[in-house]
Amino acid sequence: MYNYTSYNIYKAVFSPTYGTAHAATLLAEQLDLNIPCEKIKKLDLTTPQARAGRHFFSSNDLVIAGVPVYGGQVPPVEGLFDNLRGNQTPCILLVGYGNRHYDDALAQLKQIMTRQGFICIAAIACITPHTFSEELGAGRPNVEDLRAIATFANALKPKFESYKFEEVELPGNPTPAPKPAKEIPKELNKELCNSCNLCVASCPVGAIDGKTHEIDQSKCINCMRCAYICPSKARSFHVEQAKAWLEENFSEPRQIEWFL
Repeated sequence: MYNYTSYNIYKAVFSPTYGTAHAATLLAEQLDLNIPCEKIKKLDLTTPQARAGRHFFSSNDLVIAGVPVYGGQVPPVEGLFDNLRGNQTPCILLVGYGNRHYDDALAQLKQIMTRQGFICIAAIACITPHTFSEELGAGRPNVEDLRAIATFANALKPKFESYKFEEVELPGNPTPAPKPAKEIPKELNKELCNSCNLCVASCPVGAIDGKTHEIDQSKCINCMRCAYICPSKARSFHVEQAKAWLEENFSEPRQIEWFL
């Protein structure tokens, strides 16, 4: 009989503002409480530099693949997860979203990881803080979410009792038509900016000019990493154009969903 300690556990996560990364950490820690945190290997795929190195996995590895949900889809980052290659490697899919819905994201992520040689055996949709709002998903995952994640991890154990894994069935369209990014104006306070270039180096899609620090809107995916990571808080953004959408979708708090 297999148990989680037979596997090397990896977190392969794209998470510009760390909400999805936090949820993936909670899941990894719950897979088996006997696994020390230092044995859970981290693969941060947020920046282009981090996605440059290739990683190969075997059937003795277990990968948690995590992304935030942007407009109901996987973030529109070219080649995301292309640097990972599995070999019949079991994979748990995780998406984080700000209380509206995950729509096609899980189905889309499954197709990506299957193409890369992974067997997607389970999936979970967690509520995380919304990028554009201090209210949507605030404080999530919370204590109740942690209980749900622990229940999910425990329910996964029978999957590891044989050598053969079955793919999980998921709702949604694995090949949705791309959605145009919402126009969210971003401002740079040049008096606060100390030209540390952290925003330039950290931008997931290379959308910030290294000299002027201006953002190329044709590349920007509105992940808000530049505003989140700036140590001097020189970058700000305005969501007036998205305010009505946010209010419309700020419904009753949603609960974690999973699929086995």
